[in-house]
Amino acid sequence: MNRFILSCLILFLAGCASKSADEDAEKTTAETPTPDQILVSPEQQKAMNLKIGPAAQTTVSDEVKATGTVDVPPQYMASVSPLINGVIKSVNVLPGQRIGKGATLATLQSLDFIQMQQDYLQAVSQLAYQQAELQRQKTLNAEEVGAKKRLQQAEADYGSNRALVSSLALKLQTLGTSVETLSKGKLSPVMRITSPVAGYVTASNIHLGQQVATADVLFEVMDQNHKHLELSVFENDAFKIKNGQAILLNDPKLGTETLRGRVYLVGKAFSGDARTITIHGHVDNERLEARLIPGMFLNARILTGSRTATTLPEDAVVRKSQHGFIYVATGQARTYRRIPVKLGQVENGRIEIIPQKPVDLNNVVVKGAYLLEAQLTKGDEAEE
Repeated sequence: MNRFILSCLILFLAGCASKSADEDAEKTTAETPTPDQILVSPEQQKAMNLKIGPAAQTTVSDEVKATGTVDVPPQYMASVSPLINGVIKSVNVLPGQRIGKGATLATLQSLDFIQMQQDYLQAVSQLAYQQAELQRQKTLNAEEVGAKKRLQQAEADYGSNRALVSSLALKLQTLGTSVETLSKGKLSPVMRITSPVAGYVTASNIHLGQQVATADVLFEVMDQNHKHLELSVFENDAFKIKNGQAILLNDPKLGTETLRGRVYLVGKAFSGDARTITIHGHVDNERLEARLIPGMFLNARILTGSRTATTLPEDAVVRKSQHGFIYVATGQARTYRRIPVKLGQVENGRIEIIPQKPVDLNNVVVKGAYLLEAQLTKGDEAEE
């Protein structure tokens, strides 16, 4: 009898122990989060100051990314070469110097230039004699005492020399010499090399005593009051670009303020192995345009339209390049699940998210996501 009672007691105690173990196992399973979940303690919850909120449907701009440089139109750039061979007598400007249109950049000493002035004066003097001779022959011919052949010869000589005088005068004016001053007998020993545009001297390639020829580029001058953007867009995005679309430039070199512009011209042919098309843009704000330097490299965004997208505050997204993670409340106390998302446009402090699988976005951690990420990955970092 005692043995029977003892056996029953042992079976009863074993059953209680088994039931307790099962309850503990169920409790542990319920409280142990999966690898993509995190359970925070009440103290952590309070310290993190997590805030929960829903995602929103907002209007975002579609955009095309482009790269390029700052440039100026060709009519505002000049390469200055001498129009006659000679030796540099003086240099009057330095690179970076602001000059006006027609300013003297340098002077050139040339025997050919001096000879051209001499030829002009001699031709003018000869023209005066030939004009008088022509008038005399006309008078004699009218009185029928002169030969008609002499009149014809006088007319030919006068016409030929008049063409020579006109040609020499035009050449000297092109070289910057005043024929009115030259007609007074004042020959110039040097020729002025002048700038055809106003702007900044960007290059000077000469020095005193240098022998130069008409093929040499002595100076380069650029007018920077008419800058524009030369951007390149890949073939896949080219069809999205239209005249008048907004261009945004966010670059630390330009300061914190966004520089805005407009698409002015769209290229009609692709170029290079990269298959890109050229976009010509103008800047809206002249004050900000002054910060641009010709040749500066740019990263730009061209706004091509708008659409409705699912967005969250930027603080709600843990960014990993073009992808990231968000955290949503699971419904269990202080438990949050990490959800991978693809990232889209960023506007006005909100970022577009595209979840990789269906998920309820009504209980998203909109503040404190980075704290949860740090807590979740703390063990992984320690193992590394």
